[in-house]
Amino acid sequence: MIAFIVFFSILLLSNLSNAAGLKLKNLDYQVNLNSDGTADVVENWKIYIEDTNTLFKTFEIDKSKYKEITNVSVEEIKSSRNVNFKRIYQEKYHVDKNCFYALINSKGQFEIAWGAHAEDTTRTYQIRYTIVDAVKNYADCSEFYWQFISTESEIPANIVTGTITLPYEVSNKEDLKAWAHGPLNGNIVIVSKDTVKFEVEDLRRNTMLEARVVIPTNVFANNQNRSNQEKLQSILAQEQEWADEANRIREKRIKEKEKTRRILIIAVIIFNGIGLVLAIIIIRKIIKYHKKLKEHPVLKPEMEMKYFRDIPDGSATPGEAGFLYYFKNTSLQYNMSKIISASMLDLCLKGYLSFETIAEKKNQIRVTLKEKNTENLAEDEKTIYELLEKAANKETKSFTMKDFEKYARNHSSSVLSKINKIETQVKKQQEEKKNYSKELIENYNKWMGKGVGYIGLATVGIFIMQILVIPAIIASIYSFIISSRYHTLTQKRSK
Repeated sequence: MIAFIVFFSILLLSNLSNAAGLKLKNLDYQVNLNSDGTADVVENWKIYIEDTNTLFKTFEIDKSKYKEITNVSVEEIKSSRNVNFKRIYQEKYHVDKNCFYALINSKGQFEIAWGAHAEDTTRTYQIRYTIVDAVKNYADCSEFYWQFISTESEIPANIVTGTITLPYEVSNKEDLKAWAHGPLNGNIVIVSKDTVKFEVEDLRRNTMLEARVVIPTNVFANNQNRSNQEKLQSILAQEQEWADEANRIREKRIKEKEKTRRILIIAVIIFNGIGLVLAIIIIRKIIKYHKKLKEHPVLKPEMEMKYFRDIPDGSATPGEAGFLYYFKNTSLQYNMSKIISASMLDLCLKGYLSFETIAEKKNQIRVTLKEKNTENLAEDEKTIYELLEKAANKETKSFTMKDFEKYARNHSSSVLSKINKIETQVKKQQEEKKNYSKELIENYNKWMGKGVGYIGLATVGIFIMQILVIPAIIASIYSFIISSRYHTLTQKRSK
C-alpha cells in the first residue's frame, strides 16, 4: 500500500511538472467548413517546452456533435525544412520521436499524440484533421458548434486565435451569427459574409473555449447530416440566456473591481496620512539627533604617536589583554586556545607552574603545578589554574599536553563550562578597572537598533508610505553615526 502511495505521488508530481513545463505562446485555428458539412482544421502550435517527450490533443467523442475525425497529420515547422511525422497505430505514453498516433485511447477519447522530445525550447507544430459531420442542417438553419479547448487541457496559452471560413458567402450578413463560450475577455467577430474570427488572450489551464456559428441552410446544400427540427429560435434563446449570465458575471466583476479600487484609494489616503504624521515625528527626531551628535564628537588623539600601548596597565592578565586586543575584531572564544597558552606562560612566570622537556619522549613537555596560594590571581587565571589542576596527576601534580587533551575529551562538558566562564570573568574584571562599560555597550546597541529600525521603516515606506522614505533614511544615517561615537572601551588613561 505504501509503495502504491509513493508511486502515485511521484506520478502526480510528474504530471504537474509536465503541465507546468508547457506553455503555448500562440495557438491558431484555421477552420474551413465544406458544403458537405465536413470541416478541415489546421492547428498551429507555437509552444514552449521545458522538458517533455510527448504532446497530447484529445477530443471527447460525441455523436451528436460530429461523426468522426479523419485525415490526421502532424508536422513540425522548421526554418530549414518541415518534418512530417510518421503515423503509428498504437497508444503510447512516450511516443517515439517524429512519430504520432490518432486513435481512440483507453479512456474512450479520440486522441492525437506526437513525440516532441524537447527540453527548454520553443517548437512550432501543425496538426491537420477533418471533422466529419461537423455541421448539422436543421429545417431553418445550419449549425457549427465546436469545442476547441476543453476544461481538461493543462496547457495555458498567451493568445488563442481562430478563423472559421464558410464554403460560400451568405446573401445577407445579418443571417450569419456567431458566439464564443469561455473566458469573458474573449472576442468573436463576423468580419465578412463568409468569415468569422475569434481571439482570447491569457487563456489559463483547465479553461474551456468553444465557438458556435449559425448559417443559412442553403450554404451547405450537399450536407447529409440533416434534421427536420427547427432550431434557430431555441439557439437564439439559449445564447441570449448565456449572454445575460455572462453580463451579470461581468458586471459583478466590474463592481468588485470598483469596490477594490475605492478601498485602495481610502487605504492610500489613510496610509499617507499616517505616513505624514510619522514623517513629522521623524523629522523632529532628526533635529534632536543632530544636536546629540555635538554631545558625542569624534574622538581624536591628543598627540601624534608612532607607538602606544594597547594594554592599560602591566597587571592585565593574558585574558584581559586578549579581550582588549580582539574586542572589535572577533569573539574571545575564537582565540581561547591562545589565551590559555599565554595564561600558562604567565602562571609560569609568576611561579605557579613549571615546564620541563621529557628526555625519553621527543617534543613532549611536562607541566608541574607548584604548591602555592592562588588568592592573588585574577578570577580568569584562577579558573585556568583550576582546569589545569583537574588534568594533573593527583600524586605528582603534573601532566603532559597529551594528558590534558585526553582529560578534555573525557570531560568535555565541564571543560567547556570553565572556558565559557573565562570570558565573563574577563569582562567583569575590565569593567571593574573601568576599561570596559556595559552602559556604553547598551547605548551603542540602542542606536544601532534605531538605525536598523529606520531602514525597515524606509523599506515599508517604499510600498505604502513613500513620504516616509527620505526622513527614515536620514534618521537611520544619524542613528548609525551616533552609535559609532559610543566607544565601548573607555577613554581611561593608564598612569
